[in-house]
Amino acid sequence: MPSESKKLPGALLLVLSALGFLIGMLAAAGVIFSLVRLPDSASSPADLLPVASAGALALLTGMLHLPALVITLKSLRGKATPINQPALFKAASLAGLGWLIIMVAGVFAIRAQAAWYIFVPLTLLAVAIPVWWLVEFSRRGLPRSTALREWGTLTIGLSAAPLLIMLIEIFLVVVIALGVLVVLSGQPDIMEQLSQVTQNFDLFQGGIDQLEQLMMEMARNPVVASALFLMVGVLAPFVEELFKPMALWFLLKRPLKEYEGYSLGLISGGAFALLESAGLVSQIGPGTWVQAVALRAGTGLLHIGLSGLVGYGLVSSWNQKQFGHALLYLLGAAGLHGAWNSLALLIGFSASSIPAASAAEFQPTPGSILSVVGMVVVFGALLFIVLRINKKLRQPLENLPHNPASPASPSSVE
Repeated sequence: MPSESKKLPGALLLVLSALGFLIGMLAAAGVIFSLVRLPDSASSPADLLPVASAGALALLTGMLHLPALVITLKSLRGKATPINQPALFKAASLAGLGWLIIMVAGVFAIRAQAAWYIFVPLTLLAVAIPVWWLVEFSRRGLPRSTALREWGTLTIGLSAAPLLIMLIEIFLVVVIALGVLVVLSGQPDIMEQLSQVTQNFDLFQGGIDQLEQLMMEMARNPVVASALFLMVGVLAPFVEELFKPMALWFLLKRPLKEYEGYSLGLISGGAFALLESAGLVSQIGPGTWVQAVALRAGTGLLHIGLSGLVGYGLVSSWNQKQFGHALLYLLGAAGLHGAWNSLALLIGFSASSIPAASAAEFQPTPGSILSVVGMVVVFGALLFIVLRINKKLRQPLENLPHNPASPASPSSVE
């Protein structure tokens, strides 16, 4: 039977996984109900695909809580679960080949103007498979942790961690917005200009594209632009990299091995990448489906790799009692994340400055070209870090008489 000290975390994980599963199922059911109630006039793929994709992705995230629910329930009842877990890189690679087929199928579906429900399973698989492959690619050749640790990490990464991140970021946005208002309150002319900008947009009818355009217009003011870069390039990346691998905080005293910290960090980043991709892809229509899905597949490495870096740094620093090093790993991950966000924001500013009539004749500016080059450099640096950590962790294992498939822990329920 689990000790009393381990029953409380297990009970909390049980509640969290049950709530995650229930919320996912209710969200999916709500989307299905809304689709049934839609009028016949709203039957085009552009109208129904975002709603249906959101429902399918809610169903997927809900189902991903189920393994943690079952395993935690077994562990609390004293039933042992298998420690050894097989490597999944080959299976993920086969799924990756299937992803290429899915993308081709999406292209043909767009050309054939297929019904919206054709795109729903394609979207679901096109979003989930790259996340899975990136996690398995980054930890290939390394032993896996226990099933409870992995699925529990995924559950926390899909529920508690993003919720906490969202609340903190909302609070920071409010604080920064109040600070901007205080600074601008002494400049009546600028306040009047910003007021005129907001009056020119009908936010309740234009959707997210018009909201983004409004933000870009307001960001022409240096104070607003500075506040935006502070939030997007500094505060938000730090908060996200600190709280994404939150599950590791509760496992440091188990103890964890360094490859477990890295692997569980990758899973935490994968959970966040899946939620972020789901939120963005569910807003697109068939016309931009291929570009959006392909872009999300590439940028998923950002969250996955950086969380793996933080997880590795946190566990290695804890085991070596060099706690200051954990902060360096965190700041390094936040710096790379902030650089990526800032460069993407610069590209957005460059695109927003193009008049609508001349957008088709737009030629890239030196600033936009440098921003793209900078993003490629950040991506390359992150890929190098992931490969370097994987190689470093595999070296001592290659000298063993056999490569263990799981950590040598006495129990699978820890």
